[in-house]
Amino acid sequence: MSRQVDAMLGAVSLPVAAPSAELPRVTAAFGGGGPFGIAYAFGVIDTLAEAGLSLEGAQLLGTSAGSWVAAAIATGKSFAELCELPHVRVPNLRAGLLQSVARELLGDKRSPLIRASAVRMSTGRRVLLSGETHCLADIVAASSSVPWLFAPTQIMGRRCIDGGVRSMVSADQAPAAQHLLVIAPIAGPMFGRAGRAMEALLTREIGRWERATGGQVNLIRPNRAIAGIARHPLDLFDKELATSAYPLACAQTRQLIDTRAALADLIAGSLPAAA
Repeated sequence: MSRQVDAMLGAVSLPVAAPSAELPRVTAAFGGGGPFGIAYAFGVIDTLAEAGLSLEGAQLLGTSAGSWVAAAIATGKSFAELCELPHVRVPNLRAGLLQSVARELLGDKRSPLIRASAVRMSTGRRVLLSGETHCLADIVAASSSVPWLFAPTQIMGRRCIDGGVRSMVSADQAPAAQHLLVIAPIAGPMFGRAGRAMEALLTREIGRWERATGGQVNLIRPNRAIAGIARHPLDLFDKELATSAYPLACAQTRQLIDTRAALADLIAGSLPAAA
């Protein structure tokens, strides 16, 4: 019975390896991190888009804050539009709060390009919610219902909580492609040992995705200067602090484009051929 429910929720199995030429060129997985994570991810993707790498039309996976980013990309919403949403103080356990906020941005739109990672409360199992099966506002709310900060979100009668409870990125569940872009706001120097532990888990997930698909991965996560913005997990939800991550993420990404050959090659391969 649980398998049938998972299927109805839009659960997706691990991507299956296929010849590189048959795969989409690029996909992306966005990790959690509250408003800070949204600002950081948008700084990265906006800068990549300016350089020539657009994720428009790509299959995207989001976890928690990352689900907001993925849904915004699919519906053409900008970082400025997300900033206009009402600020939500935490904790706030009002039922339906996140769905209400998400609907202000996304309405009742759906998209087959989007998956969002969540955890089913009754079993503790990770499920990937499909934007083709459900409204994006619902799967975004479910994926970002952080325990003790927000109330669980009900989808098809099942209560779901933040996908970050199981994994902050779930990179191993990203759609198969020639290239996977992983944007992980909570990894590396973030929060000391906690960030390093999350990056170790993420490294294992990336390895599983690479072995399953044969694709290549570009991981982008905060440097020490950006990590210094958030000293405490609740700082991730401070709107003023979070917004300050955006220009720093833009600057970091420009530097990575100049210094990381694999990222520069990925962008070059996405640019139209010269006439």
